[in-house]
Amino acid sequence: MSKFLTKNGYQTTTAESGEAAFEELKKQKFDLVLSDFRLEDTDGREILRRIKSDYPGLIVIIVSGFGDPNLAAELVRMGAYAFINKPIYPNVILETVERALSQKSV
Repeated sequence: MSKFLTKNGYQTTTAESGEAAFEELKKQKFDLVLSDFRLEDTDGREILRRIKSDYPGLIVIIVSGFGDPNLAAELVRMGAYAFINKPIYPNVILETVERALSQKSV
């Protein structure tokens, strides 16, 4: 996904775990976080909770292989911009990222 977004003009940074992601967030400013719901050391709820607490204006998009509508609704209520089910279709990710960033700049 990172390569696809880079090819479409976005700068990306990848992290292998939730803690690695938070270390990156401390180092530089980001416009958006795209995260899998399940990470080796945490889950999307905790990622979202920490980001909304520490970086309230940061856009968060969660991707998951669990197509549970209750989970999607919960994460959106918690502040996720979107919840995208796997399998990942690159055009869906790109459209969601573009829409989120265009709304942020308005």
